[in-house]
Amino acid sequence: MSSAQKKGENEMKYKIQQLSVFLENRMGELADFTKVLSENGVSIKSIILADSSDFGLVRSIVDNPQKAKAVLEDAGFSIRFSEVFGVKIEDYVGSFDKVIETLAKENINIYYTYSFYESQTGIFIFSVDNITKAVESLQNNGVQIVEAKHFYM
Repeated sequence: MSSAQKKGENEMKYKIQQLSVFLENRMGELADFTKVLSENGVSIKSIILADSSDFGLVRSIVDNPQKAKAVLEDAGFSIRFSEVFGVKIEDYVGSFDKVIETLAKENINIYYTYSFYESQTGIFIFSVDNITKAVESLQNNGVQIVEAKHFYM
């Protein structure tokens, strides 16, 4: 295997498929979304909902992205995938700052980030302008990157 192939495989193992779904800003719309996933055996691993006066935007990582896309589209939802990556961050003052500073020093633009916790460890999900460069920079600075398979079936 060439070094380029190895690098490509390494990049892919950290790219997480995140669902983005626009929801009407009305009572029960989020419940409709989660019910479709639940009834079809799709587990939500992380979710964040941003809103405006007219609509909500759900960003979610699920255990089976392709199945989720199919069942949600069948139910009338419009789905878009985006690639994100996750980092494990221990719970101490300055740990998140270390990650942000590393990305800033490498001129990597952060579009958004959100987090959730597993035991005493935070997992922060990032959307950036250059995942490959971000992952490499963070690994070189001792930050643990979460493999995509951590979320999938």
